[in-house]
Amino acid sequence: MKIRSFFRKHTSQVLLLSLLAGGLLAPEAHAQLGIAAGLNFNQLSDIDARDRDLTFDNSTGWHVEVWLDLPLGPVALRPGIRYMDAGSIYEPSDDLGFGVPSVDFDVALLEVPIDVRYRIGAPIISPYIMAGPVLRFPVDVGDDLEDNLESFSLGGSVGVGVEVGLAGIRLYPELKYNFGISRFTDGFEIGGVEFAPDEEQQLSGVMLRLGIGL
Repeated sequence: MKIRSFFRKHTSQVLLLSLLAGGLLAPEAHAQLGIAAGLNFNQLSDIDARDRDLTFDNSTGWHVEVWLDLPLGPVALRPGIRYMDAGSIYEPSDDLGFGVPSVDFDVALLEVPIDVRYRIGAPIISPYIMAGPVLRFPVDVGDDLEDNLESFSLGGSVGVGVEVGLAGIRLYPELKYNFGISRFTDGFEIGGVEFAPDEEQQLSGVMLRLGIGL
């Protein structure tokens, strides 16, 4: 597909432009570079298959992110680039009765979160809340699943964290909830069996992570 090919060829440019746009919004701010890593617990929304509901188990994965924190008083803009291994989002089994082969489908995403972070001022420990959009691009998908995923989808995130000053560095323990806004899949067609959702199928999940300001 032309759209899929475009995003594959120009993903790095899209990510770079997103970060540059964030920087232009706060040209005089003292920016801080940071890195975060942690675990994510994801789930695809349920779908109907041949008039039967198909429920997906949670999948456990990991992520690593580089971000740029641009403070504007108590508010900070934080664009970033995140690689997320979402784990096995679909695990068919023989007991479904659809003749579907028992194979796992692992999915990895390149994401561009653009968070707005509101801090409660404190000299050493500053709690904060954050929210913002997330741009998603599948980058590591098996051949059997590749044509079933959208080449680009839009998500959102909300979260809480604490900014801790310690020995000249800043630590950011965080809890975030990511949710889908636009369609993540077109449904599934596996082993000649079509799994078509009645509504838009989306990917959501919880992230537990620790960030370090550099």
